[in-house]
Amino acid sequence: MLHYNFGDKKPKISWGVEAAVWWYEGGFPISANIGFDRRKGSTILYTQAQTGIAVAGLSAGPYLELLKDEPAVLGLQTDYWINNYLGLNYRIRFGGGQKQKALGGYVKLPVSLIPEEEREDDDFDWDWD
Repeated sequence: MLHYNFGDKKPKISWGVEAAVWWYEGGFPISANIGFDRRKGSTILYTQAQTGIAVAGLSAGPYLELLKDEPAVLGLQTDYWINNYLGLNYRIRFGGGQKQKALGGYVKLPVSLIPEEEREDDDFDWDWD
């Protein structure tokens, strides 16, 4: 992920990595993720609950910001996103008496953890040879 962070002292570019797992409860999509975001002077660790349809969704959860020369900040992070394999998101963080905003883009690498013989809804043959 790459983000343009604004709404704080000075706009900064950040990069990060996130992993998510998705499943369905009664036909409703549910997900949990964990990730980090790194920019000059700051590392943010976060986890979120998320939901969405095929191309859009939202997520929210706690974050911990580890700052270089200041005390750590605990807060709430929200994301609103649109994607397929390439995505865009708008992120807002509330914490430490501040509201940080970011616009970002990312690339997804989907990986199925369900054995092929147990997949019910996908008959596409990924083995093209």
